[in-house]
Amino acid sequence: MRAKIFFLTALFFTYFSAFSQDIGSLKTEVTKIYKATASMDYDGIFETTYPKVFDIIPKETMKEMFQQMMSNDDYNIKLIPVEPNFSFGEIKKIGTQTFCLIDHDNVMQMKFKKPIIDKDAETMIGIFKKSMDAKEVTFDKDKNEFTIKLRSTLIGVYDDSTSNKWKFLNKDKENQLFNMIFDENVKTALGL
Repeated sequence: MRAKIFFLTALFFTYFSAFSQDIGSLKTEVTKIYKATASMDYDGIFETTYPKVFDIIPKETMKEMFQQMMSNDDYNIKLIPVEPNFSFGEIKKIGTQTFCLIDHDNVMQMKFKKPIIDKDAETMIGIFKKSMDAKEVTFDKDKNEFTIKLRSTLIGVYDDSTSNKWKFLNKDKENQLFNMIFDENVKTALGL
């Protein structure tokens, strides 16, 4: 009987220890990608991105897309570092892969190069709220700038392709990139 209790206790502590290391490394890695993204450190972003993303969009193309999105003829976007207030979902093992959905706060400022009139600003606020699921959007007429506050979701993946380290991809509203990489079983298991 003592051997059975000892075995169950050892098994529990082994499981708990493995889970603690898993959540610990997840927290460390998600902090890295958050900081890299907030400072637009492309190398840092690419280092923490799920590698199969680059089978679809090569790094150089992605970098050009980011640069074009952040600054173009119409506007400039600046990400504002804030306390991310991470919220970790359940760590799920699906086949040979492990996943976790992580929500976090995000703030960006979008400054337009041509003046925005009040009527257009109100319309754009509605568009930002709907398309980005933004919880708060404000317009500063003097700066010709929108401030957009939202909760974003990262999908953490831990598998052989990541050398068994946590890597991430952004969850977009339609899960387009996710759907190109993962099958329907993973999507269903994660509730996406």
